Amino acid sequence: MNLRADPAVARGQVALVTGASSGIGRATAQRFAAAGYRVAVNYATNAAAGEALAHRIGGAAFGCDVSDPVAVERMVGAVEAVLGPIDVAVCNAGFYEERPLEEVTDELWDRTLRVLLGGCFHVARAVVPAMRARGSGSIVAVASELALIGGVNVAHYVAAKAALIGLARSLARELAPTIRVNIVAPGAVDTPLLPDRDRGPVYTSTVPLGRIGRPEEIAEAILHVAEAPWTTGALYSPNGGVVIQ
Repeated sequence: MNLRADPAVARGQVALVTGASSGIGRATAQRFAAAGYRVAVNYATNAAAGEALAHRIGGAAFGCDVSDPVAVERMVGAVEAVLGPIDVAVCNAGFYEERPLEEVTDELWDRTLRVLLGGCFHVARAVVPAMRARGSGSIVAVASELALIGGVNVAHYVAAKAALIGLARSLARELAPTIRVNIVAPGAVDTPLLPDRDRGPVYTSTVPLGRIGRPEEIAEAILHVAEAPWTTGALYSPNGGVVIQ
């Protein structure tokens, strides 16, 4: 496990953000740091990006594959040793790969579930005992608008994200009133995971607000639900109006 800490970081609440080396995760880490949190920047393989971000925002970088429950337990222990007790855990780590059903291998199916669903489960299981002992905590699961409406060539991805919503809602009931658990399910956002076809006018013309989202907008939503004191089990989907419920 790799970690880096800035000794000058101010003492404040601690937020762990998984999958924080790019995209929504990076924007979320930056937003929490701007709000005064000491941020644990988790990355899977891109150590350079994770450590650079942690240095820039005065946090700490932790390399960990969230699909590995033992590694997650060790990471959570390291975060608490370096930064202090975890107040907020943002389960954002994931990947996106389109495949028609008949080309979804058992390996891809298993990996998708292990990372997208298992990753959040592992993080929650690791952070909850200390949160309960302290009497407070907040967990945010990052899902997808596709979990609400389905999609073409992404059955494996949608299945994992939809299950993630179910997991978070169940945890919200189980862990209340001590720990709040909420879900943010973004629409199409300008990150490296977004297919090029969803960046052009053919797609954006179908979005009521006329454009794709920005990572910073999703980060703002994540911070909001993480801190909302009378909100648990909620699903907030910033998607430009594609999904209106």
